[in-house]
Amino acid sequence: MDKKVAEIIQMIKSEGYRITKTREIIIRLFLETDRHLIPEEVYEQIKGKGISLPTVYRTIDILLKMGIIKELAIHHDRYYELYLFSQKKMHIHFKCNRCGTIREYSDHQVFRDMVEQRDYIEKKYQDVIEDITIMMTGICQRCRKEMNESLVTPVNP
Repeated sequence: MDKKVAEIIQMIKSEGYRITKTREIIIRLFLETDRHLIPEEVYEQIKGKGISLPTVYRTIDILLKMGIIKELAIHHDRYYELYLFSQKKMHIHFKCNRCGTIREYSDHQVFRDMVEQRDYIEKKYQDVIEDITIMMTGICQRCRKEMNESLVTPVNP
């Protein structure tokens, strides 16, 4: 991971930004998590280190502009995930409307279908697609199970 941190730091420096301890902490956080984070979550995880919420937002903006992280907009929320070293460049996001869990789907069939759609659109409209973001919302399996269980009323003998 230190190699990845060093690579990101070098990218940031090459764009003229200063490297601060705060930025390094935020970079490490994104490298260490497989979750989608909102800025407030980033802040909560590192606030004991004397870092302010506006600093978190500024650092996220820099990482976003440089393509190191990717923004995922769901309704009025903005989530961020590591993009630079991701092995799952093409995937579908699913957010449960009940519990807020975000899942990713990226099996081979999904990947093939997405590539097929991308190729079709590029050919038909002569555009070059650089990224695909698909966001689905609904009720996750766990919440559906909980909802079904709450509908079943016990019968008293």
